[in-house]
Amino acid sequence: MEIISTVEAWREMAELPNADDRAAAWVTNYEATFPSVFEVYYSAWGSPAKRGDAASQAHGLIDQILAAEGRARHLVAQAENDFREAGLLQEELSVVLLVGAHTSNGWVAEHKGQRSLFLALEYLGTPSFDDLLVVHELSHVVQAQLSPATGARTYASSLAVMVEGAATATSRVLRPGHTDSAYLWMDDDHQEWLNNCDASAAAIASLLLRHADTPDDDGAVAPLFRNRPGHGIPARAGYWAGERIARAMLQDGTDLRELLSVKPPEARTRVIKWATATHSP
Repeated sequence: MEIISTVEAWREMAELPNADDRAAAWVTNYEATFPSVFEVYYSAWGSPAKRGDAASQAHGLIDQILAAEGRARHLVAQAENDFREAGLLQEELSVVLLVGAHTSNGWVAEHKGQRSLFLALEYLGTPSFDDLLVVHELSHVVQAQLSPATGARTYASSLAVMVEGAATATSRVLRPGHTDSAYLWMDDDHQEWLNNCDASAAAIASLLLRHADTPDDDGAVAPLFRNRPGHGIPARAGYWAGERIARAMLQDGTDLRELLSVKPPEARTRVIKWATATHSP
């Protein structure tokens, strides 16, 4: 496993006593030390507009970030071992531990020609939710290795539903004993959201039937994948639907490797089948 950590450069910036000096050093020292990392970060998951606030808060976060880095290294090593023992991860794992600006907690992206796991240490979360985050995102790394279409920046909504559902179901298998809210939100605060998804199942299915082939970043399907409700369904309802489908596949005998290997045609077939059955009176 290769780990790139931005913590030492961030710490040098954070220890500057003057807030204006920190704001300047965030760009000229911190980001400049890791240009490829921040190119990825600002391409979709972060915003340069938040640099100032992040630099302003940095001095008070030093102990938290140092602890989070140690925790992240432990979690990633443990998860890598579990994935390899399960026969799911065979290539070298690339990990980036960065300190960002409270915009995203974890994601997978191309970095220096390799699908890499990114973890934002300021947003890592509390145990054991941080562990579920690492396992979920590492599932996406495996998916990109086993089903290259999932490594694209955007793809059909039917594939996106299966990608997120499979990662969530994998977390449930490898880290049993947590609540549904924990697997889907990395917290225990979303029981009402789960109830709303149950109540909106037909509407979720209807949206999927209309937009199975719509790119997952299209505004028409935002309630399925973004933190944005609409069309009478809760935000991120596609995750809920995807896990329903993925768990049914596992119960029917699909193993984790097969689940994480799903290609676009099968994803579309499975999503349409579920949505049709769920939408029917």
